[in-house]
Amino acid sequence: MSDEHDTDHVSALTAMQRQATVAVLDGLSPSDWDRPTPCEGWTVAHLVAHMSMSFRVGMPKLVFTMIRERGNFDRAADRLARDDVARMDHADLVAALRNNISTAWSPPRGDLVDALCHDVVHGLDLTEGLGRPTTATAEQLDLVLRTMRTKNRMDYFGADLAGHALQASDLDFRIGHGDTLVLPATTIVLVLTGRGSVHDHLGG
Repeated sequence: MSDEHDTDHVSALTAMQRQATVAVLDGLSPSDWDRPTPCEGWTVAHLVAHMSMSFRVGMPKLVFTMIRERGNFDRAADRLARDDVARMDHADLVAALRNNISTAWSPPRGDLVDALCHDVVHGLDLTEGLGRPTTATAEQLDLVLRTMRTKNRMDYFGADLAGHALQASDLDFRIGHGDTLVLPATTIVLVLTGRGSVHDHLGG
């Protein structure tokens, strides 16, 4: 990990995002938990269950669920989130995240920066679903966007820029080639992670 991605600093940024997420969750009404999010088929409750999955679900259970879902991680994550929502109340879901604000974690074949991306992107899912301003800082968003560009994460999410370049209106960031669309950094993150389409932002 380079100086730009200093381990301690990335961990601090991740903890900051989790703390901000918990602060939002602490103020939710019962009906807020049933709101849909940009994660297809997931309510806020499903999303929060997923965000703490890595701290609660051991490898044996994850492997077993993956086998049940024929090796498809997305389906396994969906099953685990739905099972957790059915058996855990909202306070327990928040506590699972609160108790792991500073817990180091890296996704399979990933690193601490990927873990930060996970928390920031799902933090956006949360605030978008609730219709609230993002909790992510400019620095966090910048690191997420640059990670997605250098690691080519767009392929994983199936994002298609449709012959356009996306330029952040609030950060020094640009990706793609072609006619330029100027969008907020949060919107670009959502497009690059398949939660929105370039076509949603074309005029005319």
